[in-house]
Amino acid sequence: MKHIKKKYLFEEKLKTYDKQKFGLKKDFDSQELKKLSKTHNVIIETTDNDLLFAFIYNDNGKHVTIPLPDFTLVYFDFSYKLNIDRKESKKEMLSNLRDINNFSELNGEILYRFYGYSSSCIINLFTSIECFINHLLPENKNYVEVKNNRTEIYNKTQIQEHIQFWDKLKKVLPQLHGKNFFQKSTPTNEHISKLKELRDKIVHTKSDNSGELQIELFKQILNFKYDETFSAVAKFMNFYEANYVEDCPCEKDF
Repeated sequence: MKHIKKKYLFEEKLKTYDKQKFGLKKDFDSQELKKLSKTHNVIIETTDNDLLFAFIYNDNGKHVTIPLPDFTLVYFDFSYKLNIDRKESKKEMLSNLRDINNFSELNGEILYRFYGYSSSCIINLFTSIECFINHLLPENKNYVEVKNNRTEIYNKTQIQEHIQFWDKLKKVLPQLHGKNFFQKSTPTNEHISKLKELRDKIVHTKSDNSGELQIELFKQILNFKYDETFSAVAKFMNFYEANYVEDCPCEKDF
């Protein structure tokens, strides 16, 4: 897949705004920017005449307008770029390490780089799923779980803080959205399950005196199906929000 189209927080909602009625202002003096930095948010107009939700950041007295990106897509996009670097460093590492008699400092650098790219790629891709799940939770709708001796009701904040990952995927989202991506076992679902499994092993890295656990983790990172998992994650997101993950229409290869 290509790199994805970049999107921003509240971008779709802002497309319905009447710009003239909204009364956008483009030129602010220093006092106005200082005041706006305390209110936390502003609406800006891009060079393509789109509206973006942003905030004013005080950088040691210099006020900077920062649009808020869609965090889910930031994690996904960054993971995608790390995967490109991972592929190149894997080729270089495996090629260099074939010479078992000449392990140099350069080889050590390549080895570290490969593991760093790979583990960061896995962590960011999984984080994109977690972020997307929370993004899908409606503000005005509760999740209700009926148990034998009680009924538990969770609002959005409580779902985010107290319900486990798989319960969010297999119970919460189906109840709140009326459809279940994990209703059947599929290869796509399996890729997401393997992603969580490997992410957990990386984040909670275990060790033993024999080195066997560390060897097994490194092998899993080497053999993980990265490209297939990216496609699986994109398919999951687009199941709940059509065209959420889109290839960028530009011809640039960032």
